Amino acid sequence: MRIGILAHSFNTALHTYEALQDLSESEIYVVLSPSPNRSAWSNHAVNLVRLGIASLKSISTLRLVANRRLVLLFRPLDDDRTVERLKHLDLDVGLHKAGVIYRQTTIGAFHVGILNPHIGLLPAYRGRSVMEWSLLQGDPVGITVFFIDSGIDTGERIVLSEQVDISGRRSMAEAKEYLFSLDGVFFRKALMMLREGDQTFHHNDGSGRRYYVMSKLFTNVVDQLLKEKRS
Repeated sequence: MRIGILAHSFNTALHTYEALQDLSESEIYVVLSPSPNRSAWSNHAVNLVRLGIASLKSISTLRLVANRRLVLLFRPLDDDRTVERLKHLDLDVGLHKAGVIYRQTTIGAFHVGILNPHIGLLPAYRGRSVMEWSLLQGDPVGITVFFIDSGIDTGERIVLSEQVDISGRRSMAEAKEYLFSLDGVFFRKALMMLREGDQTFHHNDGSGRRYYVMSKLFTNVVDQLLKEKRS
């Protein structure tokens, strides 16, 4: 299986790469595209500095470069020339670590699709602040890995969805950071399931609500709920 980690920042991609680098029967690529807030040259200059620092600490980073599996893109992911380059890489699965919403042409450049580790349990919780809204409404918190489409958490194919215990976390910020830190773990689980070849997808049927960024008033309530769970 040929896998591409899609990110703007090398450090963001590195965490996922380290979790997957020994995945058997797989070729892992790190595909870095320009951040929407920076020029391609300045973005990649920063990434190359980060790459150099990481190379001093880990031989796996040197192996990534030596095997020509670090790909620098100089145009946005939805640019036609970028899409053609992605197709040329012949990747089976993309892993979403870039801060963009993908167009269908970009998604279609991958044979199977692009996976997203959503920190909410689909189909019930789509959109933003879903961990917080789940806690506020007394529902379980978890992570759903699914194949995206061009909508907001509307991709129909769910690979896995699991509850995650965050009762030991001291604040909402700490709980959310913990969930995000599990991206590599959940990507690995999903890829191993896909590699088995007999995967039956769960259906994201759109029955849940789309949530938006939670206000400060409600986030204070969520923080208090987390403190009560620890006591």
